[in-house]
This record gives sequence, C-alpha cells and structure tokens, in this order.
Amino acid sequence: MVSQADAPPHRSRWTGRILPILLVLCFLIATALGLYALSFLRSMLVMERGQELARNAAAVADTLDRILFERFGDIQLFANDGILRNGARDEQHRRLLHYKQLYWYYSWLGVADAEGHVIAATDSLAPASITALPPDALEFVRRTGTIYVDKVPSTAGPARQNAVGFMAPLYGPQGTFRGAVASYVPIENLKTIFDQEGRLRYGRDIYDWLLLTRDGVILSEKHLLNGTAGEPLKLDIPSVGKAAANRDQPGFVEETHHRRGDSVVTGYASTRGYHNFAGLDWIVLFRQTHEQVYAPVDRLLWTVGGVGLLVILPLTGFGIWVSWQLGRERNRLLLTQHTLEKSVTELGRSNADLQQFAYVASHDLQEPLRMVSSYTQLIAKRYRGKLDADADEFIGYAVDGATRMQKLIQDLLTYSRLSTMAREFEPAPMGAVLNCALDNMVNAVKESHAVITHDRLPTVRGDAQQLAHVFQNLLSNAIKFSGNAPPRIHISARREGEEWRFSVQDEGIGIDPQYAGRIFVIFQRLHTRAEYPGTGIGLAICKKIIERHGGHIWVESELGKGATFWFSIPDPAQAPSAVHHTREAALSE
Repeated sequence: MVSQADAPPHRSRWTGRILPILLVLCFLIATALGLYALSFLRSMLVMERGQELARNAAAVADTLDRILFERFGDIQLFANDGILRNGARDEQHRRLLHYKQLYWYYSWLGVADAEGHVIAATDSLAPASITALPPDALEFVRRTGTIYVDKVPSTAGPARQNAVGFMAPLYGPQGTFRGAVASYVPIENLKTIFDQEGRLRYGRDIYDWLLLTRDGVILSEKHLLNGTAGEPLKLDIPSVGKAAANRDQPGFVEETHHRRGDSVVTGYASTRGYHNFAGLDWIVLFRQTHEQVYAPVDRLLWTVGGVGLLVILPLTGFGIWVSWQLGRERNRLLLTQHTLEKSVTELGRSNADLQQFAYVASHDLQEPLRMVSSYTQLIAKRYRGKLDADADEFIGYAVDGATRMQKLIQDLLTYSRLSTMAREFEPAPMGAVLNCALDNMVNAVKESHAVITHDRLPTVRGDAQQLAHVFQNLLSNAIKFSGNAPPRIHISARREGEEWRFSVQDEGIGIDPQYAGRIFVIFQRLHTRAEYPGTGIGLAICKKIIERHGGHIWVESELGKGATFWFSIPDPAQAPSAVHHTREAALSE
C-alpha cells in the first residue's frame, strides 16, 4: 500500500515537471502548425491575388485592343469622307476639328496631299512642327492602298511623341491617289483605361501597372519618376519574358521590382488585336508588393496568435484540421474556378468580336450611312435627267452603293445577334419549320417556278426560328443558282447514330469542290454581284446556327451537276419517330 506521505511528492513531480514539459511541447507544436498554416495561407493568397492581377491585365489588354480597333475603323471612315477627299481646306479643317471633338482619344488629325505636305490639321502644329507626313508611311499607303499603323512612338514633333499613328489613302473620283489622312492617339490618353479597370477589381487598393512593347521597352507606367520621361527604359524581368513567350495566355509571376528592388506579384497579359487589325503587340503588367498581398493574413495572424495563447492545444488542433479540410475544398474550388474562367475567357473573346461588329454597325456606320443613302436618293429623285449622262450614272452608283451597304450592315447585325438574341431549345417539328420557311419566300418560289419537295421530317430540339432561317437561306441559294431551268429542290432527313442529318438537294449550276469550305466563311463569294446579287453572309449565318445547335454543315457538289447541302442536329435522347409532312410547291401562271 502507498502511504499518504508518498502522494504529495507524486503530485509535485506531475505539476512541477511533466505538465510544464507537456505545455511547452503543446506550444511548440502549436507554433510549428501556426507557421505552416501561415505559409500555406500566404501561398494561397499569392495565387489568388496573382490570378486577379492577371485577369485585370487581360481585361485592360482587351480594352486596349478594342479602343485601338475602333480607331483603326475611324481612319477608314475618315478616308471615305467626301469633304476630306474633295473639299476645300477650310472645310477639311472644320471636319477634322469635328472628328476630334467626337473622339477625344486623338491628339492630332491631318490631311496631306500626294507629296505628303499637310494641307489641313486640327491645331497650329501643322505649319510649325508637322509640315509633312513620314515619307515611308505615305509611300506604303500609296503602294498598297491599305491602312498604315505606326507601331513605334515617333519623335518628329510634339503631337506625335509617344503616340500611335494611323494613316489611310485618299482617292479621287477616278481612283487617283490624292494624298492621305492621318491621326495620332497619345499613349497618355490611354492611361484612364488602366485606372478604370483596376478600380473595378480592387476598389481603393494600391496597385501598380506598366505598358511595355514586346521587347520590354516601357511605354507608360502609373508612377513615372521625375527625369525619366525622355529616357526609354528596357526591362529584362521574368514577367516580360513569360508574356512574350506565351502571348495568348495571361498569368502571374513573383519577381523583383525594377526600380525599388522589393519583391512583387506581377500579373501579365498581351494585346492581340481584332480581325484584320493585328494590334500593337503590347504587354500589360499589374503589380502588388508581397507586403500588400500578405496584409490580410498578417492582420489575421495577430488576432489568431492572441487567441492561440489562451487556448493552445484543443483549438489549435481543431483549427488545423478545419484548415486542412478547407484547403482541400479550396483546391477543388480553385480548379473548378480555373476551368470556368478559361471557358468564360474564350466565350468573352468570341462575344467581344460579335459585340464589336454590332457596335460598329449600330453606332459608327448606320447613322452616317442613312444620311448618305437619304441624300443620294433625294439627289437621284430631283436631278435625274436634268444633268448629263455621266451625272446620272454617278448618282446611280452612289444610290446602289448605299443600298448595298445598308443590306450588308443588316446582315452583319443578324449574324452578330444569333447568340445574344437566341431562344431556348424546345421540340421543333422540322416539317412545320420548313413550311414556315416556305411561307416566307412564296414570291421567290412563284417567280422562279420552283418545284420543292421533301420527305418525312423528324422533330428535334432546337430554336425553330433559327432553323427556319437555315432552310430559307439554303432554299434561296438553290433558287438563285438554279441556272436557266426552273429550280427543282428536294429536302430529306435520315438518322445517323445520335443525330439527324438533313439534306437540301438542287439541280443548279453546282460548286467546284475546292471551294466547298470557303463558301461558309463570312463575305466569301464565288461570283460577282453582277452575276448573282447578295452579301456573301447567308451560308455563314447557317453555319453559326447549326454549330450553336451542336451540329455541322457541309456541301457535296460538282460544277454543272447541282449541289447537296447537308447539316446535322444532335438528337441522342429521342427515338427516330417524326412528324411527317409532304408538300410540293410548283407555282406557275
């Protein structure tokens, strides 16, 4: 038996030696786990903030592409302005001032004659500093007849320093080269884009940005040191190298600041241009220091540390377990978010193209074109037959050109709105869809004496209105390219695996097989407008509608042997049962 005299020494040994050791071990374990958690949270915060900086840089790069593409479109409008081509110098000067007030991005607009001498400009710099346009640029537009983009900042005069220049040729009525119209967009005027895009994501958080060329030369930055404005600085840092190597994918990197020497997290992205405007191949950088990135975790550290000193082991162990679980879930969410952002980025690119089409058509083209069309038609109505034959012919050309341009803009708007104005998919009886298309083209069928037949057609899931548009375009083409004989057209459908394949077969002039893919590209035509009218966008609309439904479209044809247009609609769930219709249209007097 243990006597009562032995108990106090045992309790004293437990409280005096073992318990302090356990407490110290618990403190050390909690400290080690806390440091590990701090390191983990910091790395996750760097990844999250780096991705945000990269997305912000990509948004600014896309906005720069859009703004400069609009300026690329402006110079084309300026070159087609009748006053800038043929007006008096004072009229040209007033028109240039009007354009500069409309588009505030410009610092200078001017018109030069065929020798490159400036004859009209927006400010007083023309006679003193910019008396002639660069001869190499003028020779380029004279030789090629295309737009010249000055990608390197010029030092010829104050209005053209550190600016992007655009130049387009001016032609007379007989196609003679009369000179050029030029514009300059200062890099300084683009700074607001960085501030606006940065404020959208970070609010009032401190961040830094730079705009560089592909070679790493700084064009502009948020904080420019005194005395460095005239000294271009070329950077050789990891972010520039990664952006140059991977032009199509934004990202982030941890590096050292080129001036202060402290460590920063840098998000990078590259400009890429739109359509026939190749862009200026710039690099956009957004930065934050590690101190700024770690600030949320550092504030949290003091709070957690104070609480951890009060309850060391239980809450620390529980917190580590929760942190581990949250880390796993966060990794899954980040992976899902990355996949979703990649899809959204690709979709945003595509939608940006469509929105740009709609923007140009609805704002920059339609209003002046309506004015041109209205006045040319008024001139044709009032003065036809009152002037000489050449004047009547020129008026006819102007009216015809304005009418064709309006039709082209309407088709472009239709093409761009196929996705934004689309309906949800629902069961669509293709027989009824075909009947709707035929009802829309009764006059064309009657005038051409077309015979249109079709087999039993199924019901599929889709947008009935858009599918009717496909049938209408294909039938219109079959009637248009029927040759001399009355058109004979047959529509059929057959089941192939998990999709329905529809065909529209005619006996017309046919298509050379080497052009089978080209005809589905927007604006691609195989015949002149004098032979067959149209804008060359109908089959491109069909292709986009069918691809929206998850199918594809193609043609089988030979010259002189007619053509068969095929398109498929996925239908994995439904059986091959169908709603059947038989209809023959043979309209004649």
